[in-house]
Amino acid sequence: MNTIKSVGLCFFGLSAKDQAVFERVIEFVAKKGKKFHQCSAKEADLFIVNDKVEAIKAAQQQQQSQIIITVSNSNHCSIGIYNIKRPLLITRVMRAMDKGSQLCGKLTTYQSKPKPTPQKTTTKRGDFHALVVDDSAAIRKQLELELRDTPISADYAVCGKDALEKINNNQYDLIFLDIIMPDIYGYEVCRQLRKKPNYKRTPVIMLSGKTEPLDEVEGIIAGATTYLLKPVKHKDFQKTLNRISRWLYDYA
Repeated sequence: MNTIKSVGLCFFGLSAKDQAVFERVIEFVAKKGKKFHQCSAKEADLFIVNDKVEAIKAAQQQQQSQIIITVSNSNHCSIGIYNIKRPLLITRVMRAMDKGSQLCGKLTTYQSKPKPTPQKTTTKRGDFHALVVDDSAAIRKQLELELRDTPISADYAVCGKDALEKINNNQYDLIFLDIIMPDIYGYEVCRQLRKKPNYKRTPVIMLSGKTEPLDEVEGIIAGATTYLLKPVKHKDFQKTLNRISRWLYDYA
């Protein structure tokens, strides 16, 4: 097991609102064994900068070995190795901080271990079994079509109670979980699911039309793995699914 090192962060030109999101992430991931701290420019490992000219110039004057991440309103990375597009969703910020910490050589997880060689070299229908939970028939049908040509078969639940019954009677490899449902909110379903020993590590993808950062924080606190906005876009869904599928093949 490697020693956990704390990654130093220095902010250039961020608004109070943007910086507050990073500060909430730092506080949250500390509970998960990931360590970040704010420090001076000289001591920083990562620079988080606004995409304004003065912030970029200030960051460019720093040491070459330090990693720069920009925050902007577009997908264009004007400087550095990573760009976070507003709105600052918690998962976007966490992903950028993890990527930056890996590149600067600081370990931010509980432990490191060799990545196992995948035992499965082919993908066929039914390799994994998912549960899709949403009270909207249209969303359930959309996800059914998205999963049709993947190695994932699925069951469907129309509400929180239905989902918990299926979870109690089956073992799923991943779960797509709506947040706003008429009986039990997805947050509570996720909390109850995480209490079960056999569902501690199961990926849970929250589905919601809510875009406020605090909504996403609540999902992460409840135990969600990641977050997809509704209406779900094909590109975003498949990108998330590919990432989750790789994890399942390597570690599930």
